[in-house]
Amino acid sequence: MPTTDFAINGKTYAVSIDGCPEFRTGKDIVLSNADTDIVYNQPWYKKGYTSERFLSNEEFAYLKTGLTASVKKIITEELGLDTEGFTLEKYHHFVSENQDHYKVVSRTRDLFSADFNFPIEEMIPKFEKLLGFSLTDMDPKLKEKLHIIVRINRPKSNDYNPPHKDIYEEVDKNDYIPPFVNLWIPIAGVTENSSLPMVPGSHQLSEAEIVRTYDGGVVEGNTYRVRMIKEWGGSHDLERAEVKDGEVLFFSSHLIHGMAINAEEDLTRVALEFRLFKA
Repeated sequence: MPTTDFAINGKTYAVSIDGCPEFRTGKDIVLSNADTDIVYNQPWYKKGYTSERFLSNEEFAYLKTGLTASVKKIITEELGLDTEGFTLEKYHHFVSENQDHYKVVSRTRDLFSADFNFPIEEMIPKFEKLLGFSLTDMDPKLKEKLHIIVRINRPKSNDYNPPHKDIYEEVDKNDYIPPFVNLWIPIAGVTENSSLPMVPGSHQLSEAEIVRTYDGGVVEGNTYRVRMIKEWGGSHDLERAEVKDGEVLFFSSHLIHGMAINAEEDLTRVALEFRLFKA
């Protein structure tokens, strides 16, 4: 069975890629530039990501309380389980079977601002102040509001995407680079063993140095829409981003990220994930 290795903070993980589409390199071109990457002029552009404080302790607690209630409601509606004593960190104690988890995440990966007690629209001015330009959650090409994902990652599970770039699907299908910035907000269980892995500076690599699929990916038997990246500049190494409660992780849409294995023993990791366009 074909496998490939990735290293996260120096620890190597071998994963099955049986059934994965063909891997190949692209053209000798760097897709991220002043015209295609809206974070090009940020002081952190060279690295490709940064963590910034945007919520007070009280605001963060309010957001987490509301999100806990939302996930609890979905579990009750989808699975009919008793959720007495439920917390996000102990989600896996309530939802342990994969088929039950998939029912929950089929709802949590396609939410909109109205589904939260702390609407994303109220956060946008905070993000605009940090980035220095106006933002919108409306795709300028498709004229659609982007959905918000509540990413739920159980400990020692396969609840993660393979390494990828978020621009690739539109690039491959429509020869279009959507002008957005990625935002990732930790809510529960985000530690040095579970945070989102990134590849610093990978947005500045030539596509000729990136070995990837051009039609989804398969890891450990799970099928993904994202184009899986197997190697970049001869490397397989990622590092976990440092991001604390009340902070937002901004990163370039051209940056390689993924393989967010939750290596915690008894903590589910929950994060908000979405994109915003330059207005």
